[in-house]
Formats: sequence, C-alpha cells, structure tokens
Amino acid sequence: MDGGMTRPATLPERKAVPVQGRRSAAPATGKADGNAMLRFTLVTGAWFVGLFGLMRLPWVERVLLTPFASVQQRVADQLTGAPSDLVYAGASCSGGDPLALCAGAIFAFPATWSSRLRAVAVGFTLITAFNIIRLGHLSLIAENRALLDLLHVYVWPGILILVAAGFVYVWMGRQGFGAPRGTDGPPAGGSGAAATAGSLEIGPASRRFLLLAALLVALYFASAPFFYESPFVDVVAGWIAVAGGGILAATGATVALSGPIIRTAHGAFIVTQECIFTPLIPLYVAAGLVAPMGWGRRTAMLVATPAVFFALGVARLLVLAVPAAVIGSYVVAIHAFSQTLVAVILVSVAAFRTAGTTRRGAARAAVAVALGAVAAFAAAPVLGAVVGGAVGGLQSLGGHAGHAFTDDQGAWAILPAFQVGLFAALWIAVAGGGLVGSWRRALAGVAGVVLVQAAFGVPVDELAHHYGFNPHVGLLRGWALALPAVAVWWLTRPEPLRMLVRSTPARALPQAG
Repeated sequence: MDGGMTRPATLPERKAVPVQGRRSAAPATGKADGNAMLRFTLVTGAWFVGLFGLMRLPWVERVLLTPFASVQQRVADQLTGAPSDLVYAGASCSGGDPLALCAGAIFAFPATWSSRLRAVAVGFTLITAFNIIRLGHLSLIAENRALLDLLHVYVWPGILILVAAGFVYVWMGRQGFGAPRGTDGPPAGGSGAAATAGSLEIGPASRRFLLLAALLVALYFASAPFFYESPFVDVVAGWIAVAGGGILAATGATVALSGPIIRTAHGAFIVTQECIFTPLIPLYVAAGLVAPMGWGRRTAMLVATPAVFFALGVARLLVLAVPAAVIGSYVVAIHAFSQTLVAVILVSVAAFRTAGTTRRGAARAAVAVALGAVAAFAAAPVLGAVVGGAVGGLQSLGGHAGHAFTDDQGAWAILPAFQVGLFAALWIAVAGGGLVGSWRRALAGVAGVVLVQAAFGVPVDELAHHYGFNPHVGLLRGWALALPAVAVWWLTRPEPLRMLVRSTPARALPQAG
C-alpha cells in the first residue's frame, strides 16, 4: 500500500524539477549574456578611448613612439638591405594604433590578468613584426610615389588592423569565446597519452622561448650595425683566427695568418664581424632565460655566452680540415656551420622530448641526424633541378625569367636539400618507431616542403630584380630551419593525424617508438 502510493508522488516531482529549471533558466541566461556583451562593449570602448588618447599625447609621441618607430626602421633596413631616404618613420609609423586596438580589446575581455598580459605581449610582438615588414616594403617601393601612397595610406594600415583583430579573435576563442566547452577530454578512439604519442607539443616553456627569442632577434638586427663597426669585434676576430689556425696547424695543415685572415691549402678565409656576432646569440640567451633550471646554472649559462660563441667561432674554422671530396664548397660549408648546428640541436631536442628515456633519445637523435644527412645529400642534385625548373617555369608564365638574387654564401643554393634533410631527420626524431611506417604522410610532407620552396623562390627573385632586394642571409637561414620544423609539428599533431588516416582508425593514434 505504501509502495503504491509513493510512485505517483515521486514521479511528478522528478519530472517537474528539471522542466521548471529549464524554463526558468533560459530567460535568465539570455539576460545575463546580454548584460555581459553590453558590459564588454562599453569597457572595450573605454579602453579604446583611453589608449588612443594616450597615443596622441605629445610627450608619448616624442619619448616613446618616435624612437620605437626609428628602431623598427633600422631593423627593416637591416633585413632588406635597401634603406631609403624617401621614407621617414615618425610616431604615426610606429604601429601604435593597431597596438592600442589589440590591447584595448584584450584588457576589456573577462580573463585573468596574467592571461591578458601574456596576450598583449604576444600581440605586441606580432604587430611589431608586421610593421617592420611594412616599413621595409615601403622602403623598397619608395621611388614609385603612386604605389607608395596607395600602400602607405590604404593597404598596409588595413593589413595591420586585420592582423590585430584576427589575433584578438583567436585569443578570445582560446579563452572560451565562440568555442564549445567540454571538449577537452581525450579524443575518441584512444587515451590522452595515446593521442599525444609521436607528437611534439608546444608547451608553456616553448611558447615563452619563442616569444623571447623573437624579441631578442629583433634587438639583434637593430644593434647589428653597431657591432659590425666595433673595433673590439675586429680584435676578437683576430683571436679566433689565431686559435683556429693553431688547431689546424696541430693537425698537420699548412696555415698562414694575417690578422683575421687565415690561409690554407684550400684558399684564404677571413673571420668577419658577422661570423662572431651571429643570430645564434639571442637564441642562446633566450634558451638560458627560459630553460627549466636553477638560477645557479642559469647564471653560469648566461655568463658563459662569450666563451661559448668564441668556441663556436673557432669550431667553424675547423671545417677547413675536412677533405674537399667530403665538404664540397668550403665557403658554403663555413657559412652554413651555424645553420647546421641549430638543425642538429632541433633534431636532438625533438628526439629527447618524444623518446621517453635518455638512452632512447640519444640513440634516436643519432639515427635521425645520420639519416637526415643522407637524405639531404641524396636529394641535392634532384631538388636543385626540380625547384630551379619550377621557379623558372612560374616566372616564364609571367613573361620573363632568370631574375636571380646574389647568393654569395650559398644559403639559397643549399636550401632545397637542407630542408628535405631536416624534415626527414625531424620526422624520425619525433615519430620514432610509431610513425616511420606512415610513409604517405611523410611523402606528403616532403612534397609540401618542395612546393613551398618553388613558390617562395618566385617572389624572392622578383623582388631582387625589380627592387634590388637581396634578402638578408639570416632570413634565408631562418626560413631553412622554420619550414621543416613547422611541417613536422603540424603533421604529427593528433588532430591532423586523425583527419589524414580516417580510413585506418586503429592506427590514427600511434605509439612512439
């Protein structure tokens, strides 16, 4: 009797509570969302007014914006090698307005202040980088007054605003704006550990390193002219030549020294300021500042910076002891020493981070470097013809061909083979035994790298022909390292893997070897 009476009493209560909750929650949620959007709009407007007004204060323009614009112009001139007296970077050319737009929207968004400040720092770096490209581009086309006015007044301001708005939208999405929640769990078909196996994740430390490295590299290019003209750097170059010559003489080589000039049986070579003050220095300092180590080791690493790069300057001269049949061009090999060293470090870091143990990481790094070198040497004769022919064919479609820029150091000549070799080495280092069998993705990655090389060659040659723009060799070497690294990172992420191998779901999330 009691049991029969309880069923009708409890069932309506169970049905009524969620129904009433759903009916009453909808209007409240809509009202709350409306209030939040109104508040966000008003706060954003207030930030915009405040920041834009701050940018217009005379002392801000004089003390902050104008010097900042001058630094950006010097960096742009250093990168393009084409400074123009027709272009003057004043306060309005500093990128201050898109920076204010970016910062105002970020500060108004309801996120933690640590997240806002990190976003502003990243946005500042991104917009400044685009503004440096803008200033360099305007210097290149400064003699064409009509084109200069069009790009300066309309095109480039629009690009900077789109960059700022796009970055803010992406950042808001990462905070939960416009993105569905509750999708952070492991993907279907595997555990969280399996999802990240065989992939190289970019964690907080890596992001801090990339941001700090970008800032320090920009500072490097801004200060490079000062160091290139420094008498002390000339003295250091002589010391490096003496040390390297002494080691070569100890190995039995015939060496003659004259200041920073070292003469061997393979020819005469000069240790220049650019060989000493290299872009590796800001990368090394950035790594020392963000690496997970105690302050004692961190301080020792930073204090040792001069000694480390003195040793590297000497080590690159030891290339002269390698037989000509192995080294090929000594000029190209010596100048590519730092680029090759960074590639080996990238492959080694990738191997150690994905292998799981130190012994396995060391073995995988050694195998990856060796096979990457084999791939580069094997691909060199073929890729030189393929990429060169593709660039010439694309130029001929435009009615002209043969506009190559000056490549004294051979950075552009070795680019195709180097990038394919680095892609192969990174693929083996990151994938290990789990993805080596995924030859379709590996071939797709190599094909993509080669296609990008061909497409990249056309604008580089055209800029050299029409505007006298020979890209700074540091840009070419940075591009040589960046493209394979980004390609391997993208192809080995869990999400792209699942999209590319839907036909074989059992292998979509492979384990690292």
